Amino acid sequence: MLSSCYAPPQHIILDTAESAADSTSQRLSRPYGIGYNLVVNADSLLLLDERPMHWSEGVTERTDSLWLRKHNQIVIAAMTTIPEDSVDSVWVKVARDQETMGWLHESDLLQATTPEDPISKFIRFFSSSHVLWFLIVMAVAAAIALAHVLRRQRFRMIHLDDIPSIYPTLLTITLTIGAWLYALIQHSAPQMWVFFYFHPTLNPFSQPLLLCAFLCSVWALFLLSLVAIDDIMKMLSGAASFLYLLSLLAVCMVLYLAISLTPLTLSALLGIAYIVFALYRYIRFARPRYLCGRCRQRLQQKGVCPYCGAIND
Repeated sequence: MLSSCYAPPQHIILDTAESAADSTSQRLSRPYGIGYNLVVNADSLLLLDERPMHWSEGVTERTDSLWLRKHNQIVIAAMTTIPEDSVDSVWVKVARDQETMGWLHESDLLQATTPEDPISKFIRFFSSSHVLWFLIVMAVAAAIALAHVLRRQRFRMIHLDDIPSIYPTLLTITLTIGAWLYALIQHSAPQMWVFFYFHPTLNPFSQPLLLCAFLCSVWALFLLSLVAIDDIMKMLSGAASFLYLLSLLAVCMVLYLAISLTPLTLSALLGIAYIVFALYRYIRFARPRYLCGRCRQRLQQKGVCPYCGAIND
């Protein structure tokens, strides 16, 4: 059902030996095909100058080679299959220009290239293990910095000494839901994510239900981030707003790592527990209960209004 919203994928005819092309050709569904554009992201990429041929011993004949360099733009020109190749039976011909073209294994091509769409490049970058380790280091560093500052002075912090704005809490809740939806897609519908990787879009309503929900959460994260930052800057001074934003960033990174690195069922339970905790903390301690009689700004308690200085009894 999740894949029913897609247009039919391109079918690529993989020709076997030239002498028996008509009798042995087969159709394989792939999210990319002849004419699809890619960008080399590896330092170099080796191509065979001539089409790989079949040997009776079951190996592939090796020919002269040439190299592609990082950031070279290439296009898929042809595909063929060599069943006796023990490494990868599918070979792809790519071309940089009329003079530079050659063959390589499909697996090598996918590992060393990225679709030219900026969204695909971002997905490739964000999926990198280096980014995951960077987030872990940043989360630990932010936690240490916040603990050090907290020992020296009291400051506003999400969930512990929150501001009277629902948007930071909604931001962390939306991040939790989005991270779990991403994990669910990777676990239950990886082919759907592969298709999206090669044919990305910012329009969630043209996608299957699960992917639509994930993209909606991404859009919600973007909008909530803008509104939350605006509220934080209005309610806190420069230094206080920076520390609050640092605590918000640390919580977001910890949530993403916790949801991403745990099994799907456990991550769902952790997500539900966090959402209940976050809503309880906001409703119980941070929700504004009063309005200033002069400027009508939201107040957590009676007394001097921090916005206009009026006294509210």
